[in-house]
Amino acid sequence: MFKKTALVAGIGLALSIPAHADFQWQVDAGYARGSYDFDFRNIPGEGNTGDSIDTDVYNIGGTYFLETVDTSKGPLGEAAFLDHASSLALGFTDGDVDFNGGDDGDGQTYNVDMRYVAEGPGWKLSGVIVDVNFERAEPGDLEIDTWGLGIGYYITQNTTVVANYDNVSVNNRPDPHRWGLDVEHFFAFGNGGLMARANGGKTVISGLDDPTTWGLGATWYLNNNLGFGADYVQDEENGFEVQGFRVNAEWFITESLAVDLSYTDIQPDDISDPRRYETLPIFGGKLEQSYNEIGVSALYRF
Repeated sequence: MFKKTALVAGIGLALSIPAHADFQWQVDAGYARGSYDFDFRNIPGEGNTGDSIDTDVYNIGGTYFLETVDTSKGPLGEAAFLDHASSLALGFTDGDVDFNGGDDGDGQTYNVDMRYVAEGPGWKLSGVIVDVNFERAEPGDLEIDTWGLGIGYYITQNTTVVANYDNVSVNNRPDPHRWGLDVEHFFAFGNGGLMARANGGKTVISGLDDPTTWGLGATWYLNNNLGFGADYVQDEENGFEVQGFRVNAEWFITESLAVDLSYTDIQPDDISDPRRYETLPIFGGKLEQSYNEIGVSALYRF
């Protein structure tokens, strides 16, 4: 009788404790449909003209975490960040560009990303972050290799600061170098929280004005399964700016399966100075550009 009572009590206790689907693997896939629109305005002798170019991008990836990730520390979307997880990720992207009235183009991208977080009781380097990544992009006949290194630190349990360096080479010819700084902090409150992020950087290109980039963003988690994000980024070179906005919604249908819906809008400044853009037929006129993209993706953890 005592054994039966203990067994029933044990089962009741187990059912009363929320289950957490800890994981060590993650696979993801997505699709994005975009449209690049451009218009030449008030061109002498031609008036207004323009066109639209459609893009289709598919991606697939997988991530292995060196240790099982604890999902009990906050929103499921931030589980790896909150658990200070080390990981190795592989990804592949295939894109198509539909030129109206011309030949279509395509390109592939391959990437490898590794994050190592030094953790352990009494470790002098505990909390140190090392990011290493490589990307090969093959748009058309080009081969663009990007090597990246990041060194950072968990300055609190929920705050990271990472300094980044990227070296880019086009067709095996070294070209731009990028330097940047990323800061992330998670504000926990109730059954959810707010992930805030900020970044800034500069690209060094020989013989040109060095472009600068900065961005701000946040994801508000209504609970551990549902989050809404918004990001803003700005690139600037010699007074010419490109502004980008992105909003997304992430929903963990279960603790292992999630879907994400996003919308991106990119707006470059109008170009109206023919002395700086002599290769464009805008003498006396203006070029207006925009890019919009809708994406959907899913991930599964186990």
